[in-house]
Amino acid sequence: MDKIYYDDTTYIWKTKLNFAKHKKSLIQIAKNLMQNPDGKKWDGYEYKSETENINFIGDLLIQNTFDDIVQMGINLCKELCKETSTQYNKLNYEAWVNVVRSKKPKQNAFINNKLKDIDKYHSHTELNEKRKIFIPMYTFVYYIQMPNILEGEDGVLYFKGNNNKEYWILPEEDDLIIMPGYMPHAPNNAPKSKIDRIVLAGNIGFEYLKIKKSII
Repeated sequence: MDKIYYDDTTYIWKTKLNFAKHKKSLIQIAKNLMQNPDGKKWDGYEYKSETENINFIGDLLIQNTFDDIVQMGINLCKELCKETSTQYNKLNYEAWVNVVRSKKPKQNAFINNKLKDIDKYHSHTELNEKRKIFIPMYTFVYYIQMPNILEGEDGVLYFKGNNNKEYWILPEEDDLIIMPGYMPHAPNNAPKSKIDRIVLAGNIGFEYLKIKKSII
């Protein structure tokens, strides 16, 4: 896994998962999730959360190819966590599908062209604080499908550094990108593309639970 620096304190990690041969089935799983009416407002569709088919240390019950990808994301984030010497005995996670439509996008940033700069950014620590759930140390994004017609910065993933500078990367299909959970970021659309951007994303958090000793 490559660590890509944009400046001294702004970086992401990127690797290939070699799941490109499963693209058709991955898109089908994503489309099945997109039938969920909860995603109508923002084109985000929940896949799984920390309460579903996982133990405390982050081992999933593998049921399909999505689970394989989420497990890989979890395992890579666990390796990164080891480098920080963070102690934990419980791993929290959630995973979802996000779509950026080339036509009739649902995200305000692409409907209203006046929304620019800081307005387009979000971080998952802030979002989860508002939702009052676990705070992620890392966010991962796996690119199932990328737009097929790109101009300029179409389709890129923007980052905002601690120095307030804007950086970006153009992901490819089968890329897995991991970023710190606090990093402000934003995907860009590709209005001339004939296909949508579809990703499987997840948040990974770690916590230390004090275990009470029994007197029995």
